[in-house]
Amino acid sequence: MRELSDIRQDINHVDEQIRALFLERMDLALEVAATKVETDDKIYKPDREAEIIEKRAAGMGDELRLKYTALLQSMIRASREYQYSEMLRQRPERFPLHPSGNEITPQTVYYQGVPGAYQELAARALFPQCEPQCVPTWEQVFQSVRDGVADVGVVPVENTTAGTVSEVYDLLLAYDLSINKSYIKKISHCLAAVPGAALADIERVCSHPHALPQCHAFISEHGLEAIEVANTAIAAQNVQQKGDKHLAAICSREAADRYGLSVLAEGINDLKHNETRFIAVSRKLTSLPADNRIEIAFRIPNVAGSLGRVLDVFTHYGIDMTSIYSRPVKDSPWCYVFYVDFTGNMQEHAVRALLYQLHEELPYIKVIGSYLVADATEE
Repeated sequence: MRELSDIRQDINHVDEQIRALFLERMDLALEVAATKVETDDKIYKPDREAEIIEKRAAGMGDELRLKYTALLQSMIRASREYQYSEMLRQRPERFPLHPSGNEITPQTVYYQGVPGAYQELAARALFPQCEPQCVPTWEQVFQSVRDGVADVGVVPVENTTAGTVSEVYDLLLAYDLSINKSYIKKISHCLAAVPGAALADIERVCSHPHALPQCHAFISEHGLEAIEVANTAIAAQNVQQKGDKHLAAICSREAADRYGLSVLAEGINDLKHNETRFIAVSRKLTSLPADNRIEIAFRIPNVAGSLGRVLDVFTHYGIDMTSIYSRPVKDSPWCYVFYVDFTGNMQEHAVRALLYQLHEELPYIKVIGSYLVADATEE
């Protein structure tokens, strides 16, 4: 039996050969890219790739054939990515997107709910020059922006405790709007009731469906009945209008003050690190020099490994994904739209090459937005 050190020397020799062959193959990929620039030929040809893999792996045992197929697929994918990158360098006009470089300066900003809602606070923080206007539903926010009644809509998309706001993601695609800004706000819920009520009087509590689970421990500890309403500020408004000392609202202190309620308890959310991310949406896709986050939506073929191969592309371009989320396609059972949020700016070559490749290879892709995520959380 050979010594392990001798075997490792041979492995090192093989690895050096593989490295040299890899570099040679990438040089050939650049030649292919140069040719396709002239002929306007497509880079991605799945049928040809499948044929190559089948021929190269023929005659191998099942286990080694699977390993070799994975290696060959990885090599072909790297070659393809190299070609996309080079083609975009030579022909930058092939980049499929044309975002505006001008910052959105709205005259009208809409949000869902009533004055005092967290959404109003976010809208004022994002656009202090505007007087935000409220509408009853998120869909009306999107409709108003799409129809030009409002320049911008401000809506929540994610909370660190309650998770994503699925309806907003669906509306983003349904109304073909773009994310231009992002704002993260610390959420500190209070329990508010009519003046004269005491905590011992409260039997029922109303709030938004996302706010209630954020305060689950407090609600359970006090044996309260939870009632869902459309908005935290609407909850405060309802308590004021009903004048029932047995009913309280979970809302912001601003909402409690606005509707003349007494704050019976503060900071009642289960997790003290409780934050909600809000977005500003408009009819125009923008890309500004300070932007550091991009969000896309895409569909993939319903075959094994499709999602993994798409996500691998982000890694190969050195791009950091910050979140991934899926939603069902309403008219196609068991089909999904995937939402991916990742770091970068559309002026960076790696980001442009990634988006160019995905645009060429996926059956559907939409860049939902480009925006800045600040390092510090807003208070």
